[in-house]
Amino acid sequence: MDLNFNVLLFLGDSMNRYKKLFSNSAIFAIGNLGSKIITFLMVPLYTRYLTTSQYGKSDVLSTLVSLLTPVFTLSVIDAVFRFALDKKSENGYVLTGGIVVSSISLLIFIVIIPFISKINYGVYVCVLTYASAVESMFQQFARGIGKSKLYAATGILMTLVTVLSNILLIVVMGWRLSGYLASMLIAQIVGIIFLFISLSAWKYIKLKNINRQLILKMLVYSIPLIPNAISWWLSNSANKIFIIILLGSSANGIYAVANKIPSLISVFYSIFTQAWQISAVEEFKSKDAGEFFSIVLNATISILFIGVSILTMFSKLFTHILATSSYYSAWRIVPWLSLAVLYSCISSFLGTVYTTSMKTGQLLSTTIVGATVNVIANLILIPLVGVVGAGIGAMMSFMVVSILRLRGSRRFVHILIKWKIILFSQMFIFFEIFVMYVYKSRFSMVMALLIVIVISFINSKEFVPVIKRFLNK
Repeated sequence: MDLNFNVLLFLGDSMNRYKKLFSNSAIFAIGNLGSKIITFLMVPLYTRYLTTSQYGKSDVLSTLVSLLTPVFTLSVIDAVFRFALDKKSENGYVLTGGIVVSSISLLIFIVIIPFISKINYGVYVCVLTYASAVESMFQQFARGIGKSKLYAATGILMTLVTVLSNILLIVVMGWRLSGYLASMLIAQIVGIIFLFISLSAWKYIKLKNINRQLILKMLVYSIPLIPNAISWWLSNSANKIFIIILLGSSANGIYAVANKIPSLISVFYSIFTQAWQISAVEEFKSKDAGEFFSIVLNATISILFIGVSILTMFSKLFTHILATSSYYSAWRIVPWLSLAVLYSCISSFLGTVYTTSMKTGQLLSTTIVGATVNVIANLILIPLVGVVGAGIGAMMSFMVVSILRLRGSRRFVHILIKWKIILFSQMFIFFEIFVMYVYKSRFSMVMALLIVIVISFINSKEFVPVIKRFLNK
């Protein structure tokens, strides 16, 4: 069945699902967009007061926290969100079960204090890991029970606390790296207190709400996500470890700055995916779920390609504005990391098919393949082309994961992809990167602008009809 023919007809028959998806996206946009932009605008402060080496170290420590959180908590945070969405589950049992499981990380932390205290920043990493886990669990629970506004408000509050504490500790007190790390921890603690009070969490967390059977079901769902999270980390963040080992902390600082610019795409996609995860669960068992997933995914891919082409065109300008001259070479990594983010978003979208169907174990094989590709690509490309090789490796990794997940997801939902549009868009972006690398600024900007126009024209027909129909309704 031709998707182009069915877009308007399909939307006309089922606008409620789109209204909910758009309205939830709007709520998360209000809550997240401002906070993410503020975080993005803090980059000039970091690059001014932190050396490339210090900024590189801070980025690695944050990366370690993101790796350890699912390991220490058995990925129960994902289970809390998924089971809170299930109307059959009792919310008190769900949150209490999550707290019980996550308490394991606290016990592990207490046991290993004598060992980790000897490691530089070891205690800090463990404390931040546990605080991050508890805050994320409360926040995901709020989203799962329909309190999207509270979820979004928490993001705004934590961002404001981070900004204020950064200014106080880094600029005023002159703590530099220590101030940056302390700010992250302060924001997590404030988030926990705010959510605990706003949720009236004491009404949910009770000893009598410990349900062993439910906890077991949650672990069956979440434990397969642990190796998947580790493999995902290898695909997404192992680049930084390889850069430090092969090139040093300063090179990783440059990579970290480059990574901030494509994060603009991640900001907008993360807003959408928070709403999409809810819609995916609700619509997964509908008769036309495949058509619904196909339309949304193709529209998402088209918007992402336009965003990548624009970021590539302005990569030099953004790097010049956001960072000092010592970080300027980061612009060369931006286009590759932008493509990595694009394919990461696609693979994340397809991942919701597995989590929605409760087949979390089948995510692992695709992620392992992607992680392997990333590791091999880094070992080969970083010695050859420097830090740019890490960006290329990340792009290759997520591209492979996207293809594998598309094939695998068809066992649950039949998704149709517009391959011609993807291939043409990808080819034009490769040409845009070549132009930006080879030619001087004025000519490269003109050529890049023409490419952006072409990519926008090619992709517009995939999402413009959806938006028009929605606005008309």
